[in-house]
Amino acid sequence: MLDGALEESLTETVREAGQPETVARRLTAWLRQMSQGPLAKEDDARFLMAVCDVLELEDDDAD
Repeated sequence: MLDGALEESLTETVREAGQPETVARRLTAWLRQMSQGPLAKEDDARFLMAVCDVLELEDDDAD
C-alpha cells in the first residue's frame, strides 16, 4: 500500500515540473508495484520505459 501523502506529493512535484499527469500516474503505479515486493529487472525496465514515454523534454538546441 502506498501512502496517500506520498502520492499527493508525487503528483504535485510532477505538476510543478510541468510534466503531464500521466507521468505521476505511471510513477505511482510503479511505486505501488514495488511496495508489494521486489520486481524483476524486466518489470522495472517496463515501468521505466512507460514513464520515459510520456516525459516531455525540452530541446536545448531549439532556437
